[in-house]
Amino acid sequence: MSLSNTPTLKVRCEEALMCLSGEAGGRRLGKTYNGLAKALVRQSETALPVMKTDLRRRAQAALLRIEKTCGWTLLAVDGSKADLPRTVSHEETFGIADNGKCPQAFITAIVEVNTKLLWDWRIDKGDASEKAHLVEMAAQLPANSLLMADGNFVGYRIWQALAQQHCDFLIRVGGNVRLLRNLWPDAAIQKKGDIVYAWPKSMQDKCPPLVLRLMKMGHGKAAVYLLTNVLSQQRLSDKTAGDIYRLRWGAEIFYRTFKRTLGFVKLKSRTGQRGRVELEWALVACGIMILMGIQTMARRKVDARRLSPAGLLEVIQKSMAHAKPGRDAGRKLRGSMALCLRDAYRRHGSKASRHRPKTNNTPKCHQLKPPKIRAATIKERRIAREIQYATAA
Repeated sequence: MSLSNTPTLKVRCEEALMCLSGEAGGRRLGKTYNGLAKALVRQSETALPVMKTDLRRRAQAALLRIEKTCGWTLLAVDGSKADLPRTVSHEETFGIADNGKCPQAFITAIVEVNTKLLWDWRIDKGDASEKAHLVEMAAQLPANSLLMADGNFVGYRIWQALAQQHCDFLIRVGGNVRLLRNLWPDAAIQKKGDIVYAWPKSMQDKCPPLVLRLMKMGHGKAAVYLLTNVLSQQRLSDKTAGDIYRLRWGAEIFYRTFKRTLGFVKLKSRTGQRGRVELEWALVACGIMILMGIQTMARRKVDARRLSPAGLLEVIQKSMAHAKPGRDAGRKLRGSMALCLRDAYRRHGSKASRHRPKTNNTPKCHQLKPPKIRAATIKERRIAREIQYATAA
């Protein structure tokens, strides 16, 4: 149903039942969308956690087939909102967020940036905190992964949560971030000019400082500041960090695929419970679709990083509409999926010249300011040494 391009949920359900009719093996299928929706609302709390755990297990196997960058699996986290019909139920369940016009559901997703493979996600009210969602998902991050995020994912608490899970991260920071220098002036690591510390005053008597590395990319107004907990220049040089961070755009492309290509920019369910169910299972379907593509590419020895989600969707929709059930249909589908590759051309011009119409939500252009950095005080140095000695003891 989630991969269908028909306009109503009722017709999508009928198409899905027709596709399953030859594969049921004598088992009884439902007949109406209303019955399916009631069953999903009733059983999703039990079924979805099991499904998400199994999807992560399969995604872990798929990540092994994707070529790593500097030994890392590159992940990106980002949030987005899906519009909902303006009903009382949706307003009570999700609320009205920043657009002030219709209810919105907030999605925070972690994806592999090259293939757009969905690793984990959270769905919440329109004014929910994507930082809190990431803290919840941090424990489930795969080993040997580098998590990239934009300037919304800043703060001691979230960086500490990632560090406790032994997760390497690369995050863009700006003028809303305050850092320290010269906290341990005699330490060998302090000789590197890019070492900084995150240690807010309100937490200095409770938590140790976080040792981080600040990198500046570009010059003047185009300068971008990246913060990471990878302290070794050999493991992550400034140039490599800049090249890797550009791949974070894969998270934006995932949302474009999900909301525009799959058509979930606005959901169709009329109640809050069904809206959440529709969104949850749509994300499950999106993850399964990408998994199918990666597995097919691996069998054909094709680089999975060239996978085209839009091409996958087109092939699957044609198969559902025209193919007959059976082994031949599956073989033909896999053969078609192996050809779903992104164009190999390189852009020679800038996209910045394209006209962008002004809307109520069009953000204002602003210059990214550098983070605020100050030297540690004598008292802060003393507290840091006391914490260090207590931890060593």
